[in-house]
Amino acid sequence: MERERLQAIPAAITVLIDDDYRFWREGQLDMALAQLETALVRAAAVGSVAAMLSARHLLGTLAYERGDLEAASEHHLFVLSESERYGIAVGIASSLHNLGLVSAAQSDKVTVGQQMLAAADRYTRLGMGEAAAAVRANLAAIAEERPPLLRNGHA
Repeated sequence: MERERLQAIPAAITVLIDDDYRFWREGQLDMALAQLETALVRAAAVGSVAAMLSARHLLGTLAYERGDLEAASEHHLFVLSESERYGIAVGIASSLHNLGLVSAAQSDKVTVGQQMLAAADRYTRLGMGEAAAAVRANLAAIAEERPPLLRNGHA
């Protein structure tokens, strides 16, 4: 049962998350937010940790896109904490990357470096060289006061 909670995202929730991407691409951020909030409620109702973490990750990314850095930080810190709790290495790396981008937007250069370097290191240890390179590219862009190439793990 625990394995299912960590790996399987119920089909009804997957549909909501897929709709979120569509709304997001079309610039309908309010609709995307509504879909993700519904996905989060349903994930909690069925006890799907995987779906909950996916929804919280995307809610954090959406909050970042909307300029709500406090909410973005809250969501990504939650995903980081739960990923650490369950030993989800890619969730930890992704959350650190996302938190680094939030810290950059908050002009917290010390924390940015710590979070981004930790994310790149974790991705490297996971054999995810492309993700590690993206984090390093974002860190370089931030250091040079250019916009990140990837925003919260999304192109």
